[in-house]
Amino acid sequence: MKNILILGLGNLLMDDDSAGVVITQELKNEILEDEQLKIVEGGTLGLDLLNYIAWADKLIIVDAIDMGFEPGTVIRAEGQDIDPIFESKLSPHQMGLKDILLAAELIGDRPEEIVLFGIQVESIQMNMTLSEKVKKNMQKLKSKVIEELNISKNFSRG
Repeated sequence: MKNILILGLGNLLMDDDSAGVVITQELKNEILEDEQLKIVEGGTLGLDLLNYIAWADKLIIVDAIDMGFEPGTVIRAEGQDIDPIFESKLSPHQMGLKDILLAAELIGDRPEEIVLFGIQVESIQMNMTLSEKVKKNMQKLKSKVIEELNISKNFSRG
C-alpha cells in the first residue's frame, strides 16, 4: 500500500491564499487518517515539512495559485508540471515548497507521485476572508482532492 500525504498550504491571514489550509482543516474533520494516510496543514512551514514529504509515496498538495485564470478556477497538475506553477510565486511558502521538493529529490525522498490541486486567487490582502469567487468553488476543490484520494486508495488496494 502507498503512503498518501494530503498537504494543505497557505497563509490564513491572506484572504484566498488560505484556501489550501481551509480545505485541509475540513478534510481532517471528514476523513479518518490511518497508517497510510496523513492530512497535514502545512500553512507556511518550510523545511519542517520535509519529513512528511519523505514519508509519502504520493503527495497531494492543495494550494492557492496565481496563474492568470478566472478567479476560483480549480486546476490539477502533476509531476514536473507542478514546478512552473511555483515559479510565479504567490506567497513565500511556495518558493519554500519548490525548495523542499528539490531537497527531497536530492536526498532520494521525493514522492514518486505528486499532484497539485490549486485554486486561482482573486485577493491576497490581509483581510482573512475568502473572495466570493474562490469561496464559490471551494467545494469543487475539496471534491477533486477527495476523488484523487479515493482513486489512489482503490488503486493501491487492487
